[in-house]
Amino acid sequence: MPYIKDITGVQQFDFQINRVLTYGKAAADEKEIVEKAGKIKNFEQWFDFWVALGEKYEGLDEYMRAAYAYRMAEFFLKEDHPQKDTMYEKSVKNFYNSFQQMKLDYEIHEIPYMGKEIHSIIFRNKNEKGILLVCGGYDSFIEEFVPALTKFVQENYTIILFEGDGQGKTLKNGLKFIANWERPTSCVLDYYGVKECTMIGISWGGYLALRAAAFEKRIKAVVAYDVLENGFDCMTNIFPGTLKPLVRYCFAKGKEKIINRLLGYIRKRSLLADWAMMQGMYITGTNTPYDFYKELQKHNLSQDVCDKLNCHVLLLAGEKDHYIPKDQFYRLTSKIKYAKSLSTRMFTEAEGGEQHCQIGNHHLAIEEIFNWIKKINNL
Repeated sequence: MPYIKDITGVQQFDFQINRVLTYGKAAADEKEIVEKAGKIKNFEQWFDFWVALGEKYEGLDEYMRAAYAYRMAEFFLKEDHPQKDTMYEKSVKNFYNSFQQMKLDYEIHEIPYMGKEIHSIIFRNKNEKGILLVCGGYDSFIEEFVPALTKFVQENYTIILFEGDGQGKTLKNGLKFIANWERPTSCVLDYYGVKECTMIGISWGGYLALRAAAFEKRIKAVVAYDVLENGFDCMTNIFPGTLKPLVRYCFAKGKEKIINRLLGYIRKRSLLADWAMMQGMYITGTNTPYDFYKELQKHNLSQDVCDKLNCHVLLLAGEKDHYIPKDQFYRLTSKIKYAKSLSTRMFTEAEGGEQHCQIGNHHLAIEEIFNWIKKINNL
């Protein structure tokens, strides 16, 4: 399914809709959604639209569709919204109902960690070809990635998905987003007794997986699906015109009060900006925009971190990614000097993989990862 532009005229809304549509008929009725979602212009309409779809699909036992609908209903709610946890619980419940409909063999494990728990799922294979360790990104749920990974399950790979600090249920357990991703990764590998694996990081997980692989040597191969080299640059790239260099300059000079006032002004003028800032402060456990950006500054694949990458590495990117500037792909490619092997691919608009994480044609990326894993296993 190609990426569909201008469904609502709001880029953030359109991208999230395409996140669902990319998984095909099992996840959504494309015609119904494209026709009806075009009327959405604000958060309230967004929420009402997806809740109604979730209730409809759930009543028809179409659990995968219901799961994604409730996930979309939850997505733009602030953390203090009274329906936030309810939508999360409805989404996750329907995902697991759909996995049972698909006859997937899985186990849910809550892994002891830092006095709390890491949420994880394992899809075991008796004829195991290898182990794939998978994490999402900025504010993801692992359940939503399962449909994209069924090819690996069918090809006899054991899949371990986990939510580290700041993600999904682990965030709800009180663990805020961190940069040193080797910490939760090592905990998960210890728990499952993994001696070696390939790690796949999705979205912001492109940074997280590469960071983990630099320090955790049980990771023999790592995939950034897609790349993210610098979190601060990524999250300030969204500002238009002269605002972007102004925010970066003020931050570099430590002008905390100016940053907070400036972003406070922007938040009052844009509901999307206000939501993004509130969500960011929530997952990082910070109280001001300035402190939020200080945390994001730690999400940086510096040269000394890249020099520690000595496993097989695959970097993926989309040429029209509106979240991550494509110069991060080229910078990262040049900074990784000691990998056992380095493979890269920039997906183009012509082949339908130009969006973030190849939304609209995610099978391109899955095939690329699958073939790359086979290739390195034969080296």
